Amino acid sequence: MGQIEIMERDKELVYSWLRAHNYEKNGAFMRSLEVEGVKTPIFLVARDEHGEVCGGLEGSMSHSWLKIDIMAVEPSCRGQGVGTELVVRAEALALDKGCKYAFVDTMSYQAPGFYERLGYEVVGRIPDWDSHGHDKLYFTKTLAPTTIGSEGDSQSTVTPQDVDG
Repeated sequence: MGQIEIMERDKELVYSWLRAHNYEKNGAFMRSLEVEGVKTPIFLVARDEHGEVCGGLEGSMSHSWLKIDIMAVEPSCRGQGVGTELVVRAEALALDKGCKYAFVDTMSYQAPGFYERLGYEVVGRIPDWDSHGHDKLYFTKTLAPTTIGSEGDSQSTVTPQDVDG
């Protein structure tokens, strides 16, 4: 074995080996990634009764999956159904696009109970992920048609916004 070094210029060569292997073993999937629009970004904003932003969710839809990347609610708006409204709306958009499943990861100190209450199940855990005693949890959910909130659930409205502006 020769030497191991950090060489940015060789990164594309190494990537090409992985792509070639993936095409050989799962060509249909790899070709599907080349299709324009296979990944659809979403960004939802919740506004309070005064039109102020009180929460947001960023994610994407690809193939049969909705991925929630980021979801946050302004501290004074928490516990009012805003987060639930954001996730339910994202799930409804995903269903409309043909998604069957959703996944999200979160830290043990963030919102695991929130996602469990929405029907997400833990499918993986990395203990001490941040090296400060907190676990990273991975959740999935099988999506099913549902109604998006009911009157009086919260004092917010959720509007989709294009990620690219």
